[in-house]
Amino acid sequence: MLEFCLLETFRPECWKNEVIVMEDAIYGRRHIGKCIEQDEVEGVEDNPQYLGCHANVLSLLDAKCSGKKQCEVNVPDADLESTEPCRKGLKMFLEVRYSCVEGRPVLSDITQITEIFSNSNGANISLFLYYPVQ
Repeated sequence: MLEFCLLETFRPECWKNEVIVMEDAIYGRRHIGKCIEQDEVEGVEDNPQYLGCHANVLSLLDAKCSGKKQCEVNVPDADLESTEPCRKGLKMFLEVRYSCVEGRPVLSDITQITEIFSNSNGANISLFLYYPVQ
């Protein structure tokens, strides 16, 4: 998964005949890595209020990005912050996985219906069905 730290921006962009499909999106402090260094959590690494706290924000990123050629999500973002996955005052980061699939960008004059399925690994997969507005 790609990681976006505090004050970074997630900016996926697809080729001419492709659109974004968000596959996974997590906001919080899941692990030590690019955005959280070991010394930041020394002594509290076993406390889930400081490390390991997170929220699944796939539905938020779906709404912002899926079906579009490009999008932009800043870290922090008001919608992401509203999930409050961790103790107040901690810097959180965004982890995402997406793909570009052949298709046309979503138009504003359509209705979207989302079906969510689970694959054999137990992961949720979103299927978007689009119908013209009557």
